[in-house]
Amino acid sequence: MSHETVDIPQADVLWDVALVPEAVARGKTQPDEIGVYIGTKVARQGLYYTQAARILGFVKPGKPGEPIELTPFGRAFTTYNQADQRTSLRRMLLQREPTRSVVVALRASEGLRRAEIATVLQSLAPLAQSTAVRRAATVAAWLCATSLARWERGRLAYCGPNVPVQPLLQRQNAA
Repeated sequence: MSHETVDIPQADVLWDVALVPEAVARGKTQPDEIGVYIGTKVARQGLYYTQAARILGFVKPGKPGEPIELTPFGRAFTTYNQADQRTSLRRMLLQREPTRSVVVALRASEGLRRAEIATVLQSLAPLAQSTAVRRAATVAAWLCATSLARWERGRLAYCGPNVPVQPLLQRQNAA
């Protein structure tokens, strides 16, 4: 395991995560402000969505209470139209953890049940079973929101582009 539990997203609505860079660009630099900007999110959810934006590379890592800052990618993302944002989100989900590892597992199988996705997430971070299952639902929702995966007969199946996605072990050995 090379990740912390905060590296596994718990913000269910990917398109709300995509609003975080816009919120920060408009001067909302605290999670509670971001939650309000996104709409109908309480302060805790603002934190979840801000953490998800960090996972995707939109905002810089920071200490609790520090103002949230955009990365260069996050600044650029705010200028994209919706089609370019969707393309960019798909690329980030294929490249960044934890979604990259889930995609690798999906492509190596006939699809995964939510519990199997949770097992992939537990291989990345120290998650309790109930937490892993809940976060597996979030990861699945993100992949479905960008048409990288879809539910078929109770299993999440990859349906995105046929692009190479290296397993983590190969990537580490190549470095």
